[in-house]
Amino acid sequence: MDTQQTHIPKEAEAALPPADSRMGKFYRALLKRYPIWPVIQFFMGKKVPEHKHSAWYMLGGIALFLFLIQLVTGVLLMVYYKPGQPWASVNRIVMEVPFGALIRSIHHWSANLMILTLFLHMFSTLFMKAYRPPREGTWITGFILLTLVTLFGFSGYLLPWDDLAFFAVRIGVSEMEKLPVLGTFAADLARGGPDVSMETIGRFYALHVVILPLLVLALIALHLLFVQIQGVSEPDTFAALPLEKKKYRKFFSDFMIGEIPVWLFMFGLLIALSAAAPRGLAPEANPMGAAPEGIKPEWYLLAPYQALKLFPGKLELVGMAIMGLGPLLVIALPFIDKNVPTDKRGEMITQMAIAGLIGFLGMTIWGLLS
Repeated sequence: MDTQQTHIPKEAEAALPPADSRMGKFYRALLKRYPIWPVIQFFMGKKVPEHKHSAWYMLGGIALFLFLIQLVTGVLLMVYYKPGQPWASVNRIVMEVPFGALIRSIHHWSANLMILTLFLHMFSTLFMKAYRPPREGTWITGFILLTLVTLFGFSGYLLPWDDLAFFAVRIGVSEMEKLPVLGTFAADLARGGPDVSMETIGRFYALHVVILPLLVLALIALHLLFVQIQGVSEPDTFAALPLEKKKYRKFFSDFMIGEIPVWLFMFGLLIALSAAAPRGLAPEANPMGAAPEGIKPEWYLLAPYQALKLFPGKLELVGMAIMGLGPLLVIALPFIDKNVPTDKRGEMITQMAIAGLIGFLGMTIWGLLS
C-alpha cells in the first residue's frame, strides 16, 4: 500500500495556524492527504474592488442565499405535497402541519425577493458595464438564470390548484398559444392537452422540482466559475484610477463576512413578511366555473401582460414580436458595446436601459393599479 503523503509547500506552511494548535494540525493533515493548496491559494487571492458602488456586488450573494432558502423550504413542502391531490395537500400543509403555513409563506416570499434581487443585479451589472468583453459568458448565463427563475415562479404558481392559480396559468398558457409556428405545440406540451388540467399539474410539478432546479444549479455553478476566473468587474471610473489609489477587499474573508449581516437581515425580512402577509389559499379550482374578477399574473409578469394590451386584436402578434426582441438585445449587449474609447454606444445603451427600466416599472404599476 502506498503510504506516501504529499509535501506541504512553504507558502502554505507559513499561512497556516501554528503546528501545535488544533486547527493547525487539522489543516496540515488535510493538505498532506489532499493537495488542494493551489485551489486554496487561488481563492485567497480573490479581491473585490472597494468604491462607492461596492454595495451592488452583494446582490449576487443575496440571490444565492434566497435560492438556498427556496431549496430548503421546497424540500420541506415536498414531504407533504401530493400532485394527485394538490389542493387538499396544500390545505393540509397550511391547516394541519406544524409551521406548514410559515414554511409555505417563506417559500413564496423568498421566490419573489429572489426574482426582485436578480432584476436589480442585472440592471446594476448593466449600468456598471460589467457585460463588456471578456465577461460575455457571465452576462449571458446571468440573464438565462433570471429567465429560468421567472419560469420557476410561473411553474410553481399552479401547484396549489386554487382558483387564482388555475385561471392565471390558463391565461398565461393561452397567450403562449398565440405565438406563431411553435405556439400551439408549446402550449399543448405545457398543458398536456387542450386545456389546463390535472395532467398539467404533473408536468408543472416535474418542471418545478426536478428539471428547473437542475438547470439552475448547473448555471449557477457555471456563472460563479466565470466570476471566479475573471474576477469582479471594475467600473470605468475605478479602472481609470492610478494603481496606488485603488482599494481592494479580500473576497473570502472580508467581503463574505460583511455579507453575513445582510443575509441575516434578509432572513428576518422573510419571517416578517411571512407573518404580516402569509400566502393565502383560494378555494379549490373549478375548471367549469367562472374566473375570479381582477385576475392577473404575478408582479414580475405584469409588465409584458400590460404591454400586450397596447396591441389589441391582430396587432397582438406585433406586440409579441417587439417584446421578443428585448431578450435578444440583452444577450447581444456584450457584442454591441465593446468599450471602444471613441465609441458612444455605451452611453446610448445606458440611456436605453434607463428608458426600459422606467417602462417596465410603469407597466408594472399600471398592472397593479388596474
